[in-house]
Amino acid sequence: MIKTGTHRLKLDPSRQLLLKTYQREAASCWNAIVETANCYYRITHKWIGKNELQKWVKGWFELHSHTVQALTDKFCANRQTTARLRKNGNMKARYPYRTKRFVTIPFKQTAIAYTTEGTLRLTLSKGVRLDTGIRPAHKVRTCEVIWRGNHYALNYTYESKGADYCLLEGDKAGIDIGEIHPVAICSEHGRGLVISGREIRAIKQWRNKSLGRLSKMISRCKKGSRRFKRLIRAKARMKAKTKHQLRDLFHQATRKAIDHCLSNDIVELVVGDPKGVEKKTRKDKRLSRNARQKVSQMEYGRVKKYLAYKAEEADLKLEFIREHNTSKQCPACGKLNSCKGVILNAHADSKDTGTARPRF
Repeated sequence: MIKTGTHRLKLDPSRQLLLKTYQREAASCWNAIVETANCYYRITHKWIGKNELQKWVKGWFELHSHTVQALTDKFCANRQTTARLRKNGNMKARYPYRTKRFVTIPFKQTAIAYTTEGTLRLTLSKGVRLDTGIRPAHKVRTCEVIWRGNHYALNYTYESKGADYCLLEGDKAGIDIGEIHPVAICSEHGRGLVISGREIRAIKQWRNKSLGRLSKMISRCKKGSRRFKRLIRAKARMKAKTKHQLRDLFHQATRKAIDHCLSNDIVELVVGDPKGVEKKTRKDKRLSRNARQKVSQMEYGRVKKYLAYKAEEADLKLEFIREHNTSKQCPACGKLNSCKGVILNAHADSKDTGTARPRF
């Protein structure tokens, strides 16, 4: 299984300037790739092949040859994704066309090496190498140097082994994804876990208020002034900080859910998919203004993705189902709306999983 990891790079100003220079060079390479491919399409009405495109841009930039290939691969992957979206009816999807000033630097296996001290060393171009000072616990397959708003970070991929053991028989559990509680899980025998997401809500609320305050201050500044630039940097730092906090909290929530399954011999998960819950809330007058903002910022896609790969790593079977009418369905008889004489001794979110046991 291929997994990803990230490390913050602790660089002095000279090495930060070096990376910034090569980010500009990578942007020049990307712009040349986009311009060459689009020009070829305008002339021939066909897309240029990946191998031919790599030959066109090879040797023109002060980058590692496989870094140029990685940028070409990324462009072709974006092009294929856009073509698939447009074929499925999403005509708003556009092929790459923007001119960029900075681009993330990708590194393939040939540009990655290790020093005698065991730290990771990257080859930027011929004769130019960067010692990251990082000692990764796994062998790195590919990596990228990215800018996080206020610092550089190294994102890398590595190969991870699956679960050491596999349960052939066990319980089945349901998972409800929500806005207040990101993950609520309950098994067939009533063993449940409700993970609170109130800290996530607090971070999002602070982010929304900070964005409104900074945007108002920026709108009153002259574009390009020192105060304008200072506020733009403050806004980027704030967004980067909250992004990292939310990412960490969602990882913790999904990890606790999977650990709960392993400790309670749960082998199969049924996850309710709340896709589309944020749509037409204003038109149908279903929620208030504040509630609409919270629901629209509910990151159920991230929770689904984190649960999927963590379940795969733990060798658990996972299935997504529609949540239509699950809140109205009685867990005792299966009929819509509550039945008379049924009393539930469970959390409201665990009831929505459809597996909470009633008490008569």
